[in-house]
Amino acid sequence: MEMTLEQTIAAMLTENTGTHMLDSGGAAGRAWQRNIGKTIDDFRAAPSATAEIYVREWKGETVAEVLPCVDVFHLLTGGAIELDELCREFNAMPVDDWEGEFRGVSMAGSEWLDLHGFAANGETFNTYNWAANHSTVMQGSELTLDGEYGEETYLLLQIHGGADVRGGYTDARLFKLDDHAEVYNVLTEDCGFSADLPDVDTNTKDMFTGQTRDGFISLSWNGEWINSEGSAANDDDLLAFATACGASVDTSTVRIAGNAYLDF
Repeated sequence: MEMTLEQTIAAMLTENTGTHMLDSGGAAGRAWQRNIGKTIDDFRAAPSATAEIYVREWKGETVAEVLPCVDVFHLLTGGAIELDELCREFNAMPVDDWEGEFRGVSMAGSEWLDLHGFAANGETFNTYNWAANHSTVMQGSELTLDGEYGEETYLLLQIHGGADVRGGYTDARLFKLDDHAEVYNVLTEDCGFSADLPDVDTNTKDMFTGQTRDGFISLSWNGEWINSEGSAANDDDLLAFATACGASVDTSTVRIAGNAYLDF
């Protein structure tokens, strides 16, 4: 039975990538271990993005920090990549070693890629290198293939399931990039969040514009925080958003759900 894209990503997120006695998370603290037992529905039910919010005193001022995180399952099943017959054939091959040309690929897998005309395009990437805001680290290589309608783009992708980022990766799986997508769409961190403002009058119309006020405050992440007006958010914006989410100096971390921007 052929695996769907969702099944393939879920399998990677639960793939046994090993353990070590010195792991900081203990005997069951690695990411793949925490995912064991999760179903497709469990992965679907998780928010596509979350944010952790801290408020603290700093040099006599109250400041807020908002840390975004895009869920890898939703990111990789959002439409930017797909599985074709070549992907399914490659992914079904046993991986007995990692001696191939690409990371996470066996010698037999590397020979298969050469035989079918795949060529490397650019350098291997690792999202840890730019401190990406994803739920786990991803590592991969971009490949090209001359198809019937021109050059097509594929990705060899690994998901980090371990503790130390230098190891603990899954075997590489092959995915085809959607014709309308770019590699950026597979690695995007763009996401947005909103919080209700219960004290705002949303019924009374403005006497000049005839419009009512929004009863929420929002933040969007696109490499930097953007406020509700579409401008770069400042410290006051972050604090106002944190306060609306219930965060304060007296609270511990507040975690909220949001939405990853996966359209392309």
